[in-house]
Amino acid sequence: MYHKNSPIYELPKVTTPVLILHNDGDGAVPWYQGIEYYMALRRLGKPAWLLNYNGEPHWPVKWQNRLDFNIRLEQFFNHFLMDGPLPLWMKEGNTPIEKGILDKY
Repeated sequence: MYHKNSPIYELPKVTTPVLILHNDGDGAVPWYQGIEYYMALRRLGKPAWLLNYNGEPHWPVKWQNRLDFNIRLEQFFNHFLMDGPLPLWMKEGNTPIEKGILDKY
């Protein structure tokens, strides 16, 4: 039954861009499952982005992380729903060294 309900087996059917928010302090869902889902989508060539705020629980609680997430979410929907420009963070990504230093909005 576990395998039947796993989203991993349905990934080839994904057709829409996916923005994943998964924090490493999440007590509800193991953080590595978000990474596994993201990596599986990317390996299939699906448009996917992963946002991770270190030390945050299931949902960002620090003001700067909440603000950052809202900006990125707005840019994501603006690009895909309103033909807005592709933000630099979606085009190039952020390296671990750049995280928290370069926003690339």
